Amino acid sequence: MKKVGLIGYGYWGKILHQKLKHLSDVKFICTSKDNYYSKLKDVDWVFVATTNQSHYDVVKKCLWAGKNVFCEKPLTPNFEESKKLFKLAKILNVKLFIDEVFWYRSELIDIHHLFSHSPKELKCTWEKYGRSDYRNYVPASFHNLMYHDLYLLQIYLKDKDLKSVNVIDKFNKLHFKAKFDDVEVEFLYDRKDKNKDTHSISGIDLKRSSEDALSKMIKQVLEGSVCFEYNQERALFASQMIDEFKKRIYKSVAVVGGGIFGCTTAWKLSEQGYNVDLFEKNDNIISQASNINQYRLHRGYHYPRSKETARQSIWGETSFIKEYGDALVNGKIEHYYCIAKEDSLVNAKQYWTFLNEMNLPYKEKKLDFIHENVVDLVVQVKEFLFDSNRLRKICWDKLKEYNVNVNLNTKYIDSIYNDDDYVINSTYANSNQLLSEDKQKDYQFELCEKPVIKLPEQYKNKSVVIMDGPFMCIDPYGDTGLHVMGNVVHAIHSTNVGKFPEYDSKFDELLNKGIVKNPSITNIDKFIESAKKFFIDIDKAEHIGSMFTFRTVLPNRDKDDARPTLVEQTGNNQFTLFSGKIGTCIDTSKKLINLIKSNG
Repeated sequence: MKKVGLIGYGYWGKILHQKLKHLSDVKFICTSKDNYYSKLKDVDWVFVATTNQSHYDVVKKCLWAGKNVFCEKPLTPNFEESKKLFKLAKILNVKLFIDEVFWYRSELIDIHHLFSHSPKELKCTWEKYGRSDYRNYVPASFHNLMYHDLYLLQIYLKDKDLKSVNVIDKFNKLHFKAKFDDVEVEFLYDRKDKNKDTHSISGIDLKRSSEDALSKMIKQVLEGSVCFEYNQERALFASQMIDEFKKRIYKSVAVVGGGIFGCTTAWKLSEQGYNVDLFEKNDNIISQASNINQYRLHRGYHYPRSKETARQSIWGETSFIKEYGDALVNGKIEHYYCIAKEDSLVNAKQYWTFLNEMNLPYKEKKLDFIHENVVDLVVQVKEFLFDSNRLRKICWDKLKEYNVNVNLNTKYIDSIYNDDDYVINSTYANSNQLLSEDKQKDYQFELCEKPVIKLPEQYKNKSVVIMDGPFMCIDPYGDTGLHVMGNVVHAIHSTNVGKFPEYDSKFDELLNKGIVKNPSITNIDKFIESAKKFFIDIDKAEHIGSMFTFRTVLPNRDKDDARPTLVEQTGNNQFTLFSGKIGTCIDTSKKLINLIKSNG
């Protein structure tokens, strides 16, 4: 028996294993995240049943190891990557086979008999209720369902040119007609109807047979009795047609800027069926302001002078937690807001009024690490912090799940990428770079420092904000046991109001570099000195390093400290997204999608 390894042990991996254990000698089972490379030497074949988005990397590694590969369909989410893998398999003289289980069913005889009569009209119908919420992602039907029909149709359509596509429904189900020279094919795929379970090609019932086609296919693959060349032709035909159909059915969108607002907008648009390219000038997403901040998922407590910002924060929290809840830091953290006795723009009574008006729950407290004589009010609230590394991972998972094409180390240049149906400008501090001069706006750019410190034990799991004026805050830095400091005055090294940020080039070595140990420029002493007025033993803090980034806000809003999130159309096909608080990213993406849809 052939020795095989199985990479991927989800829904389909488990099904494959049930067949493989009777047809082969299964040497290992693992996931794509496991260290499987050292195990490859023990097998003749590797069966890959990981996510579609991971196929390219997993299959490529196995091929380079000189192993034959059976891959669950599709080989990759796009034609070009699939073509590269087949080419690599040929160069390395190994076999690469893509699942085409319906080719091994008895109904194939009926289909070929149908083709022998040269029909001018064909209809492919597959109505199957999806196992998860992923069923609501209509474009998933391309690879989950249509792929099978396309490799069955390949022998009849391979020499015909696609002339036109007529869309019937692309939002509730995938339903369209495609004209291939003199043949019209109607495709209908519906994954939302619980009461239907049908699959047919022009009346040929593809669910009637109870034969074990999967075992039949695997057995022939391991025996080497299949035609690998024809399998490649069918797989590439299906992949190429899917790429072409997607391009003709769904509009293309370029999202510029890979912060949390850009990433969220990209995968939410793709979820709605748009073909999305995300452009990020750095070598990773969530790398600038989304990665360097106080990591607070605002609930509104921070903005007693801007009820607009407070409401946006309250509304956004629920949707953020639904999609990004796994990025939240442990629930042991205690959150406190303190109103300073002097120099605060809001007094205790005004803050009480604000909290009650906004229905924000709180409990009055006394803290043994705060000097009582300098605060009028201390309230404990329920709020959350997030871990930017976890948030980045979730965003990557979402981008891959919804097939967003991510372009890192790439600046969007309109003269090159000018065939997009829509362009979303989500570049935050660089918003004006994509706008014509008459559309550019003034912003307030603040070059900020965020010191990371180790505090005495009494501050463990404590998040404290001193309000509301020229004050400061300390927040736990993920699960590291460290804290991040904020300061309304001393965090800002330079500020300017204008179209673009202006700063001394000496900050280049510090900007968006993560935690910089022993930074050449720092205000840490000023942070500590001003904090001593409020925090007991804060002068015992150990400075681990500092992070530097630009914060961009609306100019002349010091009176209310407003941080609204704004979405506006800045051209015929261009929309600019000015991000406020991170928690509003999901709601903002929905607002943007509605704007695009209303725009046609």
